[in-house]
Amino acid sequence: MIAARPRAYDRATWLILLFWVSIFAVVYLAMNVSQGPNVARATTESAAHGEIVIPRSRDGHYYVAGTINSSPVTFLIDTGATVTAVGTDFARRARLSGGLAARIDTAGGPVVGTMVSGATILAGGIRVDDVRVAVLPSIAEGHALLGQNFLQSVAIEQRGDQLILRIPRRR
Repeated sequence: MIAARPRAYDRATWLILLFWVSIFAVVYLAMNVSQGPNVARATTESAAHGEIVIPRSRDGHYYVAGTINSSPVTFLIDTGATVTAVGTDFARRARLSGGLAARIDTAGGPVVGTMVSGATILAGGIRVDDVRVAVLPSIAEGHALLGQNFLQSVAIEQRGDQLILRIPRRR
């Protein structure tokens, strides 16, 4: 008769396996959280050349640090957005007041917001004055979309996993 393995050995094997799977899960989650979006920031060199190179983030989007009316914000570059858009809390901090009520078509459907004119936007060291900004209650705090009303002022080039925004040369 062949003796069966003791159950303690099977239990120990499962405990060791569970321990290592847990360790790998914790390391994976920690790395995933610590590697948020790659946010491009203006440097002295990029400002001097009038261009900013933006790496693609792990989520496939492009992010750039900037300001609206000198209030810092991280922009998600949204080539499909007609206008630059921010949330209501950020709009208060950036002194985006007044404006006209507007129905704005978004990817999630129509939203009622406010269109405010006259904002100064700085994105990656590139400044555009007198920009209209949509203030939408549906945009979460800390988020802003950089739309075509800013992007039409720059040359855009995508090279591999980089998006390059450049001030066009005047002829």
